[in-house]
Amino acid sequence: MDNHAFYENHLELLAKNDANELVEHDYHDDAQMILLVADEPIYVKGKEALKKQLDEYLKYIYRGFKSTEKLAITDDSIFLEATIETTNGPAKVYDALYMKDGKIFRHFSGIK
Repeated sequence: MDNHAFYENHLELLAKNDANELVEHDYHDDAQMILLVADEPIYVKGKEALKKQLDEYLKYIYRGFKSTEKLAITDDSIFLEATIETTNGPAKVYDALYMKDGKIFRHFSGIK
C-alpha cells in the first residue's frame, strides 16, 4: 500500500471509532505521538499508550472528518492540514506522519 492509499484507509479507520484497530493496523510497534495541543508538547510512546490516548480522543473530542485542505506525501511521510468536527465544533488540525515499514513511526499532531 502506498502512502496515499494508507492515508485514505487511515480516515476510514478513524470513522470506525475503534482506537485498538486504528493503532494495531496503522502504528509501528515503536511508534511515538507528539501532541502540540497544550502549552508543552505531550509525548505518547508505545502501542498501549497510543490506544489509550486515541480512545479518549475518539470518545471525547473527535466527531468526524470534514476535509483535507493540504496534503503532501513522500515515500516516507505524510503531512496534512485538515478540518475535523469536534465536540466544540469544526477545528483545523495539522499532522506530520513519518512512516517506517508501512506504518506510522512518528506522529506530530496539532490543532488550531
